[in-house]
Amino acid sequence: MRARSYWSLSFFTLLIVLSAHFWATYALAGPIAYNNTLIIWTEKDRLKAVTVLSVSGASEPVGIIGVPVFVHVSQGGAGSTISEIYARSGKDGLRECLEEQFNTRIGNYLIVDQSTLDKTSEIIGPVMMDGKQTTMSDVFEGAYTCGYIEPQNEIRMLAARLVEPGVLVKAPQLAWILTTEVATDLGYKNIWNIYRVVADQGPGILQKKILMGSDYYVNNRVYRVVPPEAWAGSLKIVTEA
Repeated sequence: MRARSYWSLSFFTLLIVLSAHFWATYALAGPIAYNNTLIIWTEKDRLKAVTVLSVSGASEPVGIIGVPVFVHVSQGGAGSTISEIYARSGKDGLRECLEEQFNTRIGNYLIVDQSTLDKTSEIIGPVMMDGKQTTMSDVFEGAYTCGYIEPQNEIRMLAARLVEPGVLVKAPQLAWILTTEVATDLGYKNIWNIYRVVADQGPGILQKKILMGSDYYVNNRVYRVVPPEAWAGSLKIVTEA
């Protein structure tokens, strides 16, 4: 899977987060607590991508870590990929695994299916990316350009598009998507807190990184082995100013 696909979950999360102004009058004021959210992108029963989104404070970066589904981890002397863990143990098993690897608590989850991403694209309509008119579905799949766009710049560019009036007026429809088609335990206050950070600080507050390691090929399958220090180190990098 191309690197851009790991940010697609982040794109969708931004759509949900930026729709939070629809609930703004109901949100509770107060300090923003540290929070990690597991975001899972599926296509029916198949796991497509995994990201962890981390918010550490109102003035701190919103960190996003893309976890390739072919990352190989050891569990009780045996080894499994992220895809295999999800297929065997679902979101709870995957969350437990990632909490162990990152050595931190992941308090919330959000699961979105490809069909919901496609509906979201229809609601949003055309968007301008890198001087070209495209759709959210093409952005999700990385199909809107043949050239390389650095993922961090790309997601900041998209975030800027999503706060434009023409998109924000569609917040009620995005809210409906959240409440009817997305499996999540994020409450309105959680979403509002993330929205506050992005809205107050701007798209530059977003910091992204793909979990890196050594890739190995066995029987035409790729596996990535990530050193223990890289797990915690990657999360630290994206959450520090």
